[in-house]
Amino acid sequence: MMIRFALILLAIVATSAAAFQPRTGHWFNPNESGSGMNIDIQDGTFVVTIYSYAADGSAQWYIASGKSTNDNHNFTGSLDKFRAGQCISCTSYVFPTSNGSDGAISIAFSSEVAATVSLPGGRTTQIQPFNFGFGDPPNGLLGEWVFIYDIITTFADRFDFTSIQQSTVNGNGLAFDAVRAAGCEFQISGPAAGLVICADVDSVGNLQNGYAFQFGLDETFSGVWVSPFTGNLYAMKGFKVKSKNGSAKAALVTLDDQNASAKMAQAASGNAIAPDAAMRARIEDVAAAIRLMRTAP
Repeated sequence: MMIRFALILLAIVATSAAAFQPRTGHWFNPNESGSGMNIDIQDGTFVVTIYSYAADGSAQWYIASGKSTNDNHNFTGSLDKFRAGQCISCTSYVFPTSNGSDGAISIAFSSEVAATVSLPGGRTTQIQPFNFGFGDPPNGLLGEWVFIYDIITTFADRFDFTSIQQSTVNGNGLAFDAVRAAGCEFQISGPAAGLVICADVDSVGNLQNGYAFQFGLDETFSGVWVSPFTGNLYAMKGFKVKSKNGSAKAALVTLDDQNASAKMAQAASGNAIAPDAAMRARIEDVAAAIRLMRTAP
């Protein structure tokens, strides 16, 4: 089991630096609250709108658009200004007037959720997606998730994390699905720091599915699934389909697989299933595997 988890983390390290697509939506620098940008990418066309301020303190909107490069990891465009458009309460439409450009903007993404922005005048700033509703782990992991991976055919595993349980040595709290005997935890220290590790176990605590990924608000990034039978690794993508407050993004939620259905039936009959301690033990195997790997001659 330790070897399999070590392979998971090696695969994440090997792929996260190259195989990613930036998250779209609101981005900002948390140390510069009050301004930010909205980023969207559609089939290689990049659009960024920025709400900022002029030197005199008055509000200023910008837009830059064009083709992205390096598999959507980089963008450079003209930071154009517009003025004298339709006011928000006016019923008559007024086409905005171009007010020139303040220069070029360049954005370089280092991951799905991190980028460096180079602005006119030589200023640079670090930006990240604006996490205004989901929260950070462990609370950010609460809700209903679907993890999807391909092994000849496509599989989808569903989990509903409803509570936070005791943390592992290096984690910050276990998001727990008591019905399906599964848990996920963000690692804040140790060799797996910065990753979310998940374990899905059977009724006696044996691993049925293992997952590792980077947390991305309502989706996973650079994720992998490991087969407990063969040790083979497969790319995995996860989506939060229902928030902890019940807001759903999917009209039809994926049905539980055979293993999950069996555990749910066992719980419904009053027979105990594996406790959260089993998930903590499997997650701690990850740190042990990494420690052994780093100290090996």
